[in-house]
Amino acid sequence: MSTSLLYHGFGIVGYQYVSQRFQGGQVTFRIRQPRERLRCPQCDCDDVWVRGHEERTFRMVPIGSKPTFLTLDVARVWCPVCDSVRQVKIGFADPKKRYTRYFERYALELSRHMTIKAVAQHLQISWDTVKEIQKQHLERHYANPKLKHLKEIAIDEICVGKKRFLTTVLDLRTGAVVFVGKGRGGDALEPFW
Repeated sequence: MSTSLLYHGFGIVGYQYVSQRFQGGQVTFRIRQPRERLRCPQCDCDDVWVRGHEERTFRMVPIGSKPTFLTLDVARVWCPVCDSVRQVKIGFADPKKRYTRYFERYALELSRHMTIKAVAQHLQISWDTVKEIQKQHLERHYANPKLKHLKEIAIDEICVGKKRFLTTVLDLRTGAVVFVGKGRGGDALEPFW
């Protein structure tokens, strides 16, 4: 396997292929980050000293029906400029995630055509992981709607249970929900105004 396949097939840039392993019906690739590409995650200085590493495994887009994993020794570096010891940033995955950005995109694409349970079964992951990926996508793209071009709105109250209401504000031109307030009446709209 070449480094260009890592880039074109899995979106992994700046890392070198080391080895692969086929075990238990799954594929695991081992990669490494070249020493010259290590940078301080705080100040982006390239004059860093390696102070150990931690092996991490990430879930990647499956190859056929086989689950695919990526193993990387994530370096911990000391920076003389900002005098801090931190793990370097990983270019292909978000912080504190155990899956790559390509895997996240693949799960979202499947979610457009399948139920959460079906996506979880197909990818052989938990239902919670698919739900977390969807939730983060929605927060990233729709949490702070742009109100600059808002001209016409519609306000409605929805009953969501016994004596529990939500007040919604919609953009009439696009149909997008721009605000949801707890309760009903003018008090529920106070944060919106």
